Amino acid sequence: MSFLTEFALQTSQDKTRESIKELILKLLTKCLFSSLLICAGLYFSGCSKTGRTASRTVYQQNRIVIWTSCREFAQYIELFNSQHKDNCAILVYKENPALSLPPAKDENPPDIIVGSWLRTDTPQKNFKSLEYLFDTKKLTSDIFYPQLLESGKRKDEHYLLPVSFNLPAIIFAADNKELIPDSYVLSLKQIRETASAFNTKNKKDIYTRIGFTPLGNNDFLYLVAKMKGTNFRGEKGDIVFNNQGLLDAVNFLNEWVNGDNTSAQMEEDFTFKYLFMPYYRQVSSGRTLFAYTTSDKLFKTLNEQDLEIDYRWLVEDKKIFIEDSDTMMGIYKKAQNQVGATEFIAWFFQSENQRKILDSKEKMNLETDLFGIAGGFSSLRDVTEHILPVYYNQLLTNLPPDEMLTVPQQLPARWESYRTLVVEPYIKDSITTSKESPAPVFQDYEKEWRKKVFD
Repeated sequence: MSFLTEFALQTSQDKTRESIKELILKLLTKCLFSSLLICAGLYFSGCSKTGRTASRTVYQQNRIVIWTSCREFAQYIELFNSQHKDNCAILVYKENPALSLPPAKDENPPDIIVGSWLRTDTPQKNFKSLEYLFDTKKLTSDIFYPQLLESGKRKDEHYLLPVSFNLPAIIFAADNKELIPDSYVLSLKQIRETASAFNTKNKKDIYTRIGFTPLGNNDFLYLVAKMKGTNFRGEKGDIVFNNQGLLDAVNFLNEWVNGDNTSAQMEEDFTFKYLFMPYYRQVSSGRTLFAYTTSDKLFKTLNEQDLEIDYRWLVEDKKIFIEDSDTMMGIYKKAQNQVGATEFIAWFFQSENQRKILDSKEKMNLETDLFGIAGGFSSLRDVTEHILPVYYNQLLTNLPPDEMLTVPQQLPARWESYRTLVVEPYIKDSITTSKESPAPVFQDYEKEWRKKVFD
């Protein structure tokens, strides 16, 4: 532990003890995950039903190669392996598994792939049909949220299964609960009206409180576009969207920022002066009423810290839009161990096994653990509605209303890059650009993105 402390102190001597601790935790996380990867490497060389002397055929039949971007799957794999002697799962970390398909010629192909952005126009190119799992009663459809399960189908066949998902949330200090108009969800209109009523200026006409600052979070700008019907989606290799929805989002945000909050400059000055702390401290400071976050960050924070804050789900037209990066699982089309892959999937999608995963996480008491299952709400209704609240008590007062859950559109593997370099800057510049300057053109941002990514 001493070498980590020394490294943290040398990196920034003027950091507070809290920030040093944060850095140490990050380093410990990396060390732990590296150790798990080393263990996975050892499994590659020795994990076999008959040991090192087994033939290559037997070796390949008894290992289950799992590609994933979720580091916690190392823990899930360890639990699975402890319960199964005939099959041995191993983890191969891929930052974005969708961009690693098909595997390189000299690379061991995966049996199972777990990650985001796996849904495509033609999933059968990379994945096996999973209909047999339901036909043979390995799984039943009623254990899943139906809209999530449906999103993994193509032409009435299941190719991908939902693993986990996250939702947009708005937080506020518990002291301000009486100001909040709804007990479970908030619409954009409700947030704007309540936040604007919270705004306060001093005698110099300078804001001392602003209920909410849309420009303070680029992810929120994109969410508004999504909620206003922009409907970004991938089609035949291109990204298409509803231009009117994007225009409506920009107009709504522009009226909020340059109307209710006076101007983009005043909002940005306020954010710079008062909202430099973590999002949850922003609301507890009393300077702002609302802050935006997502369920994975929210419940991880609430589990680690004793905070007097409450939350609501963001809703529009009775829809709560699931985060685009929802996690899916499938069996690779050229999997060398379909039998083992089937066994792992059947094991993973059992409520009791996910409860054991959560129990194991709690006993380890690692502050760096991800929220829930694979960093989000479980796709299994029983787990999210009955098991997760045992470990995340804040869910007891406000579970996600399942009838409102709306799955994201089918999006390309490079979507996060496109969103952060094209969509969000365009929306922000459309709000902050003065009337005297030329209006931003969406296609210009797209051209620049293509140059950076493909040239």
